[in-house]
Amino acid sequence: MKSAMIKPAAIIALCILGITSSFAQSKSFQTLRNHFIDNEDVHAFSIGGFWCRAAMSMVADEGDELLNDMMDDIDHIRLIVIPKADFGKQNLTLGGFKKYLAKDAFEEMMSVRDKGDHVSIFMREDSNKKNRYFVLVEESTEVVAIEMKGYIDPELFKNENNKITFNK
Repeated sequence: MKSAMIKPAAIIALCILGITSSFAQSKSFQTLRNHFIDNEDVHAFSIGGFWCRAAMSMVADEGDELLNDMMDDIDHIRLIVIPKADFGKQNLTLGGFKKYLAKDAFEEMMSVRDKGDHVSIFMREDSNKKNRYFVLVEESTEVVAIEMKGYIDPELFKNENNKITFNK
């Protein structure tokens, strides 16, 4: 009788462990969050793929198939907004954090500067075709870090000449 009760409890525990580990944050995101979450003007959000796709479908243009296709296989998105001055208060730099991303197996895919803003996109290949993408947006007064778990097909960025492009 006792072993019959343990079996369902063990199965439930394994399911819960499996579900929570699938939504686990990367070490990089967790470290960034832990450093800054207690600061007054730091805001962190987490949203599941379904809700993210629903929100994107409301704000995206009707003909924006690329954006909808990109979001199809995203399971989870986390973001944190940090005042840029808070980095200096803790003797931290974005350059140092980018090195930490590299230690966490993230590879920089691209970096773009535009009108004083700097956007860096990193990727880490994880199991089951579910990669992690880490986007750092450095603005004049704040830093936005976005972590996405899922898969974005690089073929979506190819133009008619079979070259990868990020502009329409």
